[in-house]
Amino acid sequence: EMCIRDVHLFADGEFAGCKVTCRSTGGGHLAIMGPNSCSPQTGKSARHGAVSSSTPESELYTGHIMLKLLGIPGKDLWEVLLREGIDLFFHEDNQAMIQIVRTGRNPTMRHLGRVHKIAVAWLHEQWFAGVFTLFYEKSDLMAADIYTKSFTDRATWQAVCWLINVVDPKMLGTMIRYNADTKKKLE
Repeated sequence: EMCIRDVHLFADGEFAGCKVTCRSTGGGHLAIMGPNSCSPQTGKSARHGAVSSSTPESELYTGHIMLKLLGIPGKDLWEVLLREGIDLFFHEDNQAMIQIVRTGRNPTMRHLGRVHKIAVAWLHEQWFAGVFTLFYEKSDLMAADIYTKSFTDRATWQAVCWLINVVDPKMLGTMIRYNADTKKKLE
């Protein structure tokens, strides 16, 4: 019997990744995770519609969009299917973005509503209402990285593929050992 525990949303924004337009790319990865299981549900990558002026701005825009497009609908779906309350965990690797969502205050980026058409107040209200739990995720474990960056190093590419459960069957034993080692390092 599969043990489904919670919905996990990973969202990441790469600041000014496009060398021509200086626009950022945002990515999101949604997975159902239990104590010893992880089942990817969906992923998304999209170029931002406007230029961001900082990494936290890029992260806020990406977080807002991914929460609306992936996180909340994913939580709603699993609550209907399982007929019980499901927790949504929002993984974020930018401390400034986390602080802005938790406080609802962002005096240095008042332009977000006009430029990106997002509201920090909405993110704060959703967090405050308990719609999602927001916490810091180490960048090495950010599953949304694969949706935002290009990779030239084979080992790094393999590691980000493993974060979203894309594994060559011949490498499954290696992945299991890698995950066990990673888990030990985090404890």
